[in-house]
Amino acid sequence: MKIVPSVSAPIYTSSAFILGILLCDNLTPAEQNSLGNWFMMVGQALSTNSAQQQLLNNRNGTSTQYNSHIINDNALEQFKNSAANIKKEVNNIMNTKIF
Repeated sequence: MKIVPSVSAPIYTSSAFILGILLCDNLTPAEQNSLGNWFMMVGQALSTNSAQQQLLNNRNGTSTQYNSHIINDNALEQFKNSAANIKKEVNNIMNTKIF
């Protein structure tokens, strides 16, 4: 089942932000709070389920078509690369003249 669209991360994130802003206009603060908590619960359920499945697959050394990228993954190296890329981006932003 392909529910998640194949779009870039910034567009995907922006679409969620825009949807949240649009929902604010038609809801009371109590309704916004209730709906927001409901969405967070959905996210927590998805996150908890996927984390447990990743843990079990990594312990067993098994994979499926959906998680083969996780098995034998070098997480520390990926973290270092991500941190280096973030540092470069921050430096680029700090060196950009706004005015």
